[in-house]
Amino acid sequence: MNKLKTYMLRLSAVALLLGAWLLAACDDGVTGESYRTYDKEMLSDYLRNRDDFSMFMEVVTKAGLMDLLSTYGQYTCFAPTNDALSAYFEAQNISSIDDLSKEDCDTLARTAIVNRIYGLPELASVKQYLGKANMLDQPIEVEQVPVIENGDTVNTTFRINGQGTIIVELANDSVENGIVHPVDALVEPLRELLPILIERDPNVSIFNTCLQLTGLDKQMLRFRDESYDGEDWYHIEGRYQTGAADQRPYFQVPEKRYYGYTAFIPTDSTLNHYNEIAGYDKPITTWEDLYDYACTVYPEGAGSDYYGKEPEQLTDPRNPLYRLIAYHLLDRKGLYDKLTTYCTIFTGDILPTEWYSTMAPLSTMKVQMVNGKYIRSNKFVGNAEVGSLYINRHYDPNRPETAMRGAIVIPKVKDGLKQNGTNGVYYYVDRILDYGQEVRDNVFNTRMRIDLYTIWPEMMNNDLRSDVTNIYDFAAMGVRDTDTPSYIFPQGYLDNTETEADGRFLYMGPHHSFWSYEGDEFNLNSDYNTFDITFPLPSVPEGDYQIRLGFAPMDYRAIAQMYFDGVPQDIPLDMRYNTVISKIGTSYYGFSYPPSGDAWEQSKKDLHNLGWYHGPVGVRCGSNFDNDWDLSSSGTSPFHTNGGHTIRKVIYQGHITADKVHTLRMKSVWAAGTAQLMIDYIEIVPKNVYGVDGDGKGEDDY
Repeated sequence: MNKLKTYMLRLSAVALLLGAWLLAACDDGVTGESYRTYDKEMLSDYLRNRDDFSMFMEVVTKAGLMDLLSTYGQYTCFAPTNDALSAYFEAQNISSIDDLSKEDCDTLARTAIVNRIYGLPELASVKQYLGKANMLDQPIEVEQVPVIENGDTVNTTFRINGQGTIIVELANDSVENGIVHPVDALVEPLRELLPILIERDPNVSIFNTCLQLTGLDKQMLRFRDESYDGEDWYHIEGRYQTGAADQRPYFQVPEKRYYGYTAFIPTDSTLNHYNEIAGYDKPITTWEDLYDYACTVYPEGAGSDYYGKEPEQLTDPRNPLYRLIAYHLLDRKGLYDKLTTYCTIFTGDILPTEWYSTMAPLSTMKVQMVNGKYIRSNKFVGNAEVGSLYINRHYDPNRPETAMRGAIVIPKVKDGLKQNGTNGVYYYVDRILDYGQEVRDNVFNTRMRIDLYTIWPEMMNNDLRSDVTNIYDFAAMGVRDTDTPSYIFPQGYLDNTETEADGRFLYMGPHHSFWSYEGDEFNLNSDYNTFDITFPLPSVPEGDYQIRLGFAPMDYRAIAQMYFDGVPQDIPLDMRYNTVISKIGTSYYGFSYPPSGDAWEQSKKDLHNLGWYHGPVGVRCGSNFDNDWDLSSSGTSPFHTNGGHTIRKVIYQGHITADKVHTLRMKSVWAAGTAQLMIDYIEIVPKNVYGVDGDGKGEDDY
C-alpha cells in the first residue's frame, strides 16, 4: 500500500472514531466543550504550545520521542501537567529533569502513551485494562471514578494505573495524530515483580508465606528474554496467503519476548473463615493449617519422604502444599479482560470458557465468564453469580448432580495496593483452588474446547491477541503495528514447541467474520511444501478420550499426518473443502437454528460414524452485528450451518494417562503452492461424554 493511501485510511479512521465519540459523549457525562480540535496540530505541537505541559515536553524531548509524536498515527497520551510532574519529582527527591537520564525519560514518556485512540466513551467500556498496552509494552489499568463538587457527583472521569486522574474538562483533546487526556498525577511505569507485590499485601500473608516456603516465589522472577530481539527476524516478515487470493495480510515477528505470571489468591479473611464459607472442619489461620488442608485434597502418596513440613519437603513438586499453591499460579500474565473472550461466542448457548495449564505439575484450570449482559438463556448458568469470572465452575443441566460452584475471581485488590507488576498480576479469589479428585471427576467430566491461543503462554505474555475484531480489510493489513496484527513466529519463540526450519508458523488475529473459533487461527505453510510442528496438550485426568481438531476446510488447505505422542493416527487428514465434502456427504447442509428433527439426528450419526462432527452450534461468525459481542442478529452464521466450512475431525481416540505431558504432531504430506494447514482449536472429550449409549444424555450440540 502506498504512503498516501495509508495516510488517508488512517485519517478516515480517526475521523470516524471521533465522530462516534461525539455522539456517545451524551451518554457518558462528557460535555461537547470537552472536544476541541486544533487544525494541523500534532501531539508534539500540543505539548510545545501549552505552558502547562512544558515539563512533560522536556521529558519527551530528552527521550528523543518528539519526532515520533510529529508523525501520523493514532496515539492516546495521558499527559501529566507541570504540577503532576513537580509532585513526582519532589516525592522521588529529583531536583529537575537534568537529574534524569535519557533512559529514565524514555520510560516515563512511553508509559504515558498508547498507540491507539481511546476517547472517554471507550474508556467507559473498559472493565479493567485497555485492550492495547502502552509504548513500554505494559498494560494500562482504567478505573472509573466520580467527579464530586460540593458533595454532589457532577461528572465521571478515570484514574489511570491507580495514579493519575484525567482532568475531565481538558479530556478528549483531539490532535491530528491522536487524542490527549491530561492527568493530575504522573502515570508511573510498572516496576515491581509479582512476588514483591504479593509480599506487600497484608491481606494475603498466609498464602505469601506458603509461596516462599515452597520456593514458588523464586519461579516468578523472570521478566524478559534478553537473548531475543525481533529485529533479528525482520527478514521473515511479509505478506503470506492464508485463504483466497485476496487474503494476504502482513505477518510481523513479535518485537520482544516477555515472561509473565498470574496468581489467584484466597485472602487471610477467606481462609480464617473457611469453616463457615466452604464447610471445612476448622478455620485456616496459619500456613500449617493450609498444609493440613492440602493433605485432604492430595492424599496420594501420604507417608512418602516428600510429605511433610520440612524445608526440603515443601519445595518438592509432589508435596501437597506445593501442589496446592502452584495450582493457584499461571505462567502467563492474565489480564482480567483477556482471560476469556466473546469473539464468535453466542452466549445464548454457551459461555466464554478457557483451559489453562497451571504451574502445578500436570494440571489444568478452567476459567469461565458468566456475563449477564449477553446471556439470552439461563440453561448453562445454574446458580452462578451473573457477571462474575469463575475458576473451576461446573454446571451441566443434564448432570446436575456433578455441579461445582468453583471460585469467583475478584477483579480488584484492596485500595492502595498495586496488583499489576512488571511481570505479573494477582487477584483475590473467594475459594481455595485445587486439582483434587472431586475437581477432576466433575469439572473435567466435560468437553474441553481449547483454543490454540491458550496453548502457548507467549501469546498472553506478549499481548499478541488484539481486542479489535471487526476489521476485514486485508488490503489495509499491509504494514506492521495495525490494530489487528498477525504474527509469524521465529523458531524457538514458543516454548516446548518444535517446528521444521522450512515451515512457517503463522498466527492470524481475531476477526468476527472468520470461520474460526474465537475469531483467530494458526496456519502452517512453506515455500518448500513441507511443514512439521509438535506442541504440548493440556493435561487431563487419566481416562479414555477423543481428541478432535476443529478447522475450516478450504480449497487451499493442505494434507497432513497427525501424531499423538509420536504415533501416527489414521490416514493423513486432507483439509481441502471438496475432499472433506466428498467424505462427509452433502447431508451436512441446510440446518436451521437451533438444529432439530430426524434429519439433524441422522446427519450427526452419519458424521460420527465417519469420525467427524458438525461445527459447534454455540459458535457464530458474521459481519452484521448490533455491537461487538451480540451474535444474535440475522447477519451471523452458526458454525453448524456453514455449509461444510466449519467442522471437527477425530484425530485420536484412546487412553490418555495423567503422568506426563502428551503431544500432538502435524506433518505435511502434501502442501503444493500456497496450501496450508489450519490449526484452530482442539477438543478433548472423555468417553462418558461422547460415548453415552441408550437413554443417557449424550454430548450436546453446542
